[in-house]
Amino acid sequence: MRNRSISITSRLAILFASVTMVTFAAVGIYLYDVLAQQLERGDDVELIGKTSLVRHLLLEAGSIAAIGGEPHPFVDAVFGHEGLILSLKDKDGRLLVMSRQPSKEIPEMIPVPASRNAEASDVHDWRTAVGTGRFVSILGAVGDPGHTPVTITIAREGSDRSAMLAEYAENLFFAVMAGSTLAAVLGFFIVRVGMRPLRQVIIKANEISTHQLNTRLSTDDTPLELRELGLAFNAMLNRLEDGVRRLSQFAADIAHDLRTPINTLLVETQVILSGLRTPDEYQAVLVSNIEEYERLARLVENTLFLARADNAQLALRPEVLDMPTELGKICDYFEGIADEADVRLDVASNDVQLQADRVLFRRAVSNLVSNAISHSPRGSAINIRAVWRREYVEISVSNNGSPIPAVHLPHIFERFYRVDPARSFSTHSSGLGLAIVRAIMVLHGGDALVESKPGASTVFRLRFMISPDTP
Repeated sequence: MRNRSISITSRLAILFASVTMVTFAAVGIYLYDVLAQQLERGDDVELIGKTSLVRHLLLEAGSIAAIGGEPHPFVDAVFGHEGLILSLKDKDGRLLVMSRQPSKEIPEMIPVPASRNAEASDVHDWRTAVGTGRFVSILGAVGDPGHTPVTITIAREGSDRSAMLAEYAENLFFAVMAGSTLAAVLGFFIVRVGMRPLRQVIIKANEISTHQLNTRLSTDDTPLELRELGLAFNAMLNRLEDGVRRLSQFAADIAHDLRTPINTLLVETQVILSGLRTPDEYQAVLVSNIEEYERLARLVENTLFLARADNAQLALRPEVLDMPTELGKICDYFEGIADEADVRLDVASNDVQLQADRVLFRRAVSNLVSNAISHSPRGSAINIRAVWRREYVEISVSNNGSPIPAVHLPHIFERFYRVDPARSFSTHSSGLGLAIVRAIMVLHGGDALVESKPGASTVFRLRFMISPDTP
């Protein structure tokens, strides 16, 4: 069963609903607590006020007996107030008046002295059969000559406050749920509207194919959050278009380079088979075909090398190389070819050393030397130098041949690129030599550069970064 992920719109809508629920709940709890405290303070103020009223009624009573004989003024003081209970006791603890029986006995507390009025701190909690109640006890005096003391206790067992808070909590719950649902619905539509530019990007992206890589996303009217995405997407399309163009050009170039030797082999074979030939004639054709086979082998080998280099399938075997020794061996290899071209090889490297793959290093420098010999006039010299720089070792190969036009310099290391189109039919050049040089330098983390100006030498430079392990 395929797992379907939730869309961004739905996720944001759920997030909005969750944030709204948490916010509403937090605010509601805070308001509930504030309301409960305010109602409690109001109830406490009412209890204290009733104690003052009962204390005043005691002063109007003539005796303890009069209180027991006529309790109605005292009971009336708390009548009509839900949950209020009045208790009057004499100094011996005998009950004089009880407005009604509490669900649970009111605790005994030291009463507030008759010399001062009760305060909020004098009100205490007590556990009733229906919940938590509040009570206060103070001393009052009967209005007889002896000012007989009486303990006044007024308690609240329950009130409309509890019902109000319960109703408020219920309304708060439904308000939170309704607000969260509304936030989810509105958030869903708001996000859909906000995500419209992203859907336009998706529609535009779906229109792009290998035949329409020139299409680009418009970033002028794109929201700031999507502008960077659009720019990155356009940059990716630029790279893809360039890659497809290079791939198409690469396929065309390799097909062209393969066609020439194959056609030569085919024609020579057809000619030799068109009639009876002597063994010497067959041998001559086979010898002639060897050059074309070698060209095909070089082309295939160079193409495979670049393919492995592009896919990082070439493992470097770095080692410390002594430049006088390495450059000397390369010059010895090209000595015969240079003499035939009437070109002199001049090497200067002092005691320079660098860390690189020996085989790849020789191949890169050899390609540059071979290229220099092909373009150097007779009687000239090719200078091969190895020097220390601040952060790298530079190998340079220069010749005094015709300068390379500036328009070709940025493309000189591209595959199958030739400055002289007429050399496309050369049997010695496949147009991959300098591309291989750059690929080798990329594998080493270095760089390949070329400088060519009218009236000056053409110089190819290989820069190998200095390794901390190099002595």
